[in-house]
Amino acid sequence: MLKIANLETVYSDVILALKGISLEVPPGMIVALLGANGAGKTTTINTVCGIRKALDLTVEDGSIEFEGESINDMKPHQIVSLGIVQVPEGRRIFAELTVDENLVIGSYSATNRRDFAQRKENVHNYFPILKQRANQRAGYLSGGEQQMLAIARALVASPKLIILDEPSLGLAPLVVAEIFGIIERINKQEDVAILLVEQNANVALAISHFGYILETGRVVLEGPTEQLRENKDIREFYLGLTEVGTKKSFRDVKHYRRRKRWLS
Repeated sequence: MLKIANLETVYSDVILALKGISLEVPPGMIVALLGANGAGKTTTINTVCGIRKALDLTVEDGSIEFEGESINDMKPHQIVSLGIVQVPEGRRIFAELTVDENLVIGSYSATNRRDFAQRKENVHNYFPILKQRANQRAGYLSGGEQQMLAIARALVASPKLIILDEPSLGLAPLVVAEIFGIIERINKQEDVAILLVEQNANVALAISHFGYILETGRVVLEGPTEQLRENKDIREFYLGLTEVGTKKSFRDVKHYRRRKRWLS
């Protein structure tokens, strides 16, 4: 569905951010994009979504295709109309508008606006709290409720691919578990592909089918999540587990043996 090949991007004509990354998101799958701060995760999805002009971000080389069509030179609204919808880092809901008004805005790109009521009801099935808060200003919602609204706003657009940027950021563990459970349900029940950008490798690898590890603008490891979870480097560096199963902080890990190819 989404195919990125040898992508290189530059900020302000000076800073090389992505250094030839390649990744794919097949239809109906959850693909995790993992990495520490500054690895290039958000740059990758901003490039895919066409959010470049305001960031002074340019594509120097490589290609981005969605369902076989090049989207390298498309504007953000054109990319959304193809079925790619981003849930940005930090939620970024419209705080002064009500919950319902946020959902209406999310549906603006849908080709058939007549079925909005049905799509909103579908969203309420995943997030019942949003129905209870329908007429409440979004800015008064809790952090978890705002994240639910951000995902719901994307879902009412009838997307083919949802790109989630750090959905666990700033949320309590119980709320994270609830939201990731809903993300997994959406993937299965709506048959929508998901590109999940996360620092929390534990939760991301728990629900995804395939994963990529980014480090300083390069993909250093990739593979099915079952293999990534068993990989010693990933277990130690990202999951904080040693071979004997004792927990270990990231700072205690002295060496991260990068591999260019995932273990077969």
